[in-house]
Amino acid sequence: MMRWLAVLLVVTLLGGCVTQPARPIVVQPFPGPVLNVPASSEKKTTPDSSLPSPNPSVPIILRPAPTQPARQLVDGSRMPAVQGLLATAERDRRAGKLEAASISLERAQRLAPQSVLVYQRLAAIRLQQKRAAEAEQFARKGMGFATAPAAQAALWYLIAEASRQQGRSSAAQAATARAVELEAIAAE
Repeated sequence: MMRWLAVLLVVTLLGGCVTQPARPIVVQPFPGPVLNVPASSEKKTTPDSSLPSPNPSVPIILRPAPTQPARQLVDGSRMPAVQGLLATAERDRRAGKLEAASISLERAQRLAPQSVLVYQRLAAIRLQQKRAAEAEQFARKGMGFATAPAAQAALWYLIAEASRQQGRSSAAQAATARAVELEAIAAE
């Protein structure tokens, strides 16, 4: 009986030392510049020496991340609240209430921080208020979001006028020339 118990104990201990057959490790890539894998197929590689691997003889299968369609950012200028603020600002501007118009446009800018139209109108109001440096800053900020040549041309005209008001005639001429070029492109 003792002999059977000893054999059973040895078999049990040796059974714990048996390893499972090696299975591949599947790694789901995350977005980022770490690894570029073609989306058309899976690729088997050996583990990278810089990455720790529990078993260096196990192949790693990399599956490409699913592709997502490119999204176009919405500038927010079509939101009803922004539309209302733009209309209020225009009414105030026509009534000569430039400070009230400016406040409405600044609120619209907080709601739609990528709206070219808001920056364009803010720059125009600042020009009417004789605050040319701020007008130029708003126009240049809007330029960062403007994709249409017509919108860019309008912003360049505002930059030209702001430069004139600041006494920088050469900068004003260069900005006007750029605006004319963009108008020609927009007319095509």
